[in-house]
Amino acid sequence: MEYQNTGLKSQMQQEIQNYLSRTVAISDNYDFSQYKLIKRISQFESRTFPTGKIDSQGNYKFFYDIIGPRIDNEVKNIDFDSKDIQIYSPRKNDTLASIIANLKLDEYLKVTGQAEELNSAIEEGSGWGNVVWKKVKGGFERCDMRNFYVINQTAKSLDESPVIERHQFTQTELRSKKDIWKNVEETITGCKSDTYQSTVEVTSNDTTVPYYAIYERNGEVCVKDLNDYNNKESKETDKDKYTWAKVIGVGSKGSAGGVEIKHILFAEELPNVTNSDIYKEFHRGAYKGRWWREGLYELLFDVQVRANQIGNQIAQGLEFASKIIFVTEDKLIIQNILTDLKNGDIIKARNLSHVSVRMDGFDQLANDWNRIISLANSIANSQEVTTGESMPSGTPFRLGSMLNQNANKLYNFIREKLAIPLSQIFELWIVPELIKDLKTQEILRLTGDSDLLDRLYEVVAKDWYLNNLIAIGPHDKAMAEQLIADQITELKSRPEFLMEGTKKLFDGYKANVFVDITGESLSLDVDLQTLSTFVALEMDPVRRTAIIEQMMKMKGIDVGSMPKTQPQPIKPAQPMVGQVKQPLQVTQ
Repeated sequence: MEYQNTGLKSQMQQEIQNYLSRTVAISDNYDFSQYKLIKRISQFESRTFPTGKIDSQGNYKFFYDIIGPRIDNEVKNIDFDSKDIQIYSPRKNDTLASIIANLKLDEYLKVTGQAEELNSAIEEGSGWGNVVWKKVKGGFERCDMRNFYVINQTAKSLDESPVIERHQFTQTELRSKKDIWKNVEETITGCKSDTYQSTVEVTSNDTTVPYYAIYERNGEVCVKDLNDYNNKESKETDKDKYTWAKVIGVGSKGSAGGVEIKHILFAEELPNVTNSDIYKEFHRGAYKGRWWREGLYELLFDVQVRANQIGNQIAQGLEFASKIIFVTEDKLIIQNILTDLKNGDIIKARNLSHVSVRMDGFDQLANDWNRIISLANSIANSQEVTTGESMPSGTPFRLGSMLNQNANKLYNFIREKLAIPLSQIFELWIVPELIKDLKTQEILRLTGDSDLLDRLYEVVAKDWYLNNLIAIGPHDKAMAEQLIADQITELKSRPEFLMEGTKKLFDGYKANVFVDITGESLSLDVDLQTLSTFVALEMDPVRRTAIIEQMMKMKGIDVGSMPKTQPQPIKPAQPMVGQVKQPLQVTQ
C-alpha cells in the first residue's frame, strides 16, 4: 500500500486555495490579490469587457485600445535585439575564444527560437510589468504568469516566497517521468480530465485525449514531512525544521471550486539552492509592498475605462444625432419619408418641418477625451518625441532634443533592469553549456571564414611554440617567426594537429556576458564623438592609429584580424648641407 503524505499534500492544497480566493493586506484599506489582478490584466489585453460586448440597452460596446500602442512604443524605444548579447573575457589571449563563443551563441539563439522568445518577453515586461524565466534542461523558458503562484505576495523577490507552477501534462509526458516520479500509474487512471483549462477557473474545453493538472512547488517544506514521504527516519526536532525542496503533485478541481491534491509525485531536498537559482525575474516598476509590480496595463486601467466610456458615449450620441426627423400636425401624413416616398412624390401637409437633432455635451466629451489621452501619454512616457510624431509648431530644435533626452532616461532605466536578469541567464545557464559542448569539428565549422581560420592556425602555432620554447633552445626573433610560420604550414597540411590544438583553446576560459541594452550604446556615441575630435587634432600617426583602434574596439570590431603595415626602420639623421660631422670626443 502506497504512503499518502498528508503533510505535503495539505500544504500545497492550502497554499493554492489561499492564493486563488484570499487577499493580503498591503496597507490600511488596501487588500491585494495577485490572482484577481492577473485576471483583469488578461481582460484588458484581450480587449474584452467583463459583462460582454452588449450593454443593458442592447447597444454594442466599443473597446478603444489606448494601451496597446503605448506598449509597442515602449518596446520600440527599448530596442532590444539578440545581437545585443555579447560574450567577452577579461584575458587578452581569449579574444579568439570569445569570437567563437559569440558565433556559437548566435547560432543557438536562431536555431532554438530564443531570439523571438526574448522579444516576446520584452513585450510582456512592458505590458504586464513582470517576467520570470525558469532554468530547464537544455536552456530556459518563460513562465506563464497566469499559472505562476507567488504564495507570499508581499515578497520583494522570489527568494522570499514559495512558488507553485501549474502545468497541463499529456499522458505521454506523464509516462516519460515514470522512472523519476512515484504514483504515476495511479495518476493516469484516477486523475485524468477530458477537458483542457488554460487556468484553474476558466471554462474548460472538451478534448479527445486526457490531460493532467501538475503542480510544481519550489520553496521550504517541513523536514519531517519530507522524510516521511521518502521513508526516512525523523528526529523529534525535525517537525520544527524547514528545508528548501522541490515538490510535485497532481491535482483536480475541488468541491469548493479550488484544487485538491490527489498524489505527491516527487519530493526532494535540494541543499544550497534557492529560487534565484531556478528563476530569474524582471520587474518594470518599483516595489510597493507586493511582489507583483505595475506594468502599463495596470497603470492605465482607469484611463482605459474612462476612454471606453467617452468613446461609447460619443458613438451612441452621434448615432442619435445622425437621425433625420420631421414633425407635422397632419395625422394623415406618411409615417416614414425615407421608405414610403418615391422620387418625385409631392407631400401635402399643413406644417411639415425638419427637427434639428444635435448631441448635447459633445464639446465637453471631446475635451475630456483629449485630457485622458494626454494623461495616458504622461503615465506611459509616450509623448510625441518618443513616438516619432511631429512636435507642435514652433518648438525650438534644442528644446526637442532636450525632451528626447529626458524621455529616454526612463527607457535607459528599463534597459538596465532588463540587462541584469538576461546577463545572469546567459552567463550562468546558457554559455557554460555551449562552451562545454563545443567539439573541434564545430569550432572549425564556426570559423569557416578564412580570416578567422588563419587566426586559429596562428593561435595554435604560437601555443605550440611557447610549450616547446625550452626544447628549441636559444634563438633570435627571426627564427621564432620562422618556426611559427613552419608550424602553421604543418597544421594546414595535417588537420589532425589542428584538432588537437583547438582542444586547448578554451582551457581556463571564463566567459562573461554583457547585454548591451543598458543604455551604454547611447553614451557610446558620445564617447566616439569625443574621440573623433581628438583624432582630428592628433598629429602623431602612431597615437592616431591607437585612438582609431580603440574606437573600433568600442564598436565591437575585431581589430586583431585586420592586416597591419609593418613598422619602417628608423633611419639615422643625415647631416645638413655644409655641416661637418664631428668625431665623438672622449674626455680624459
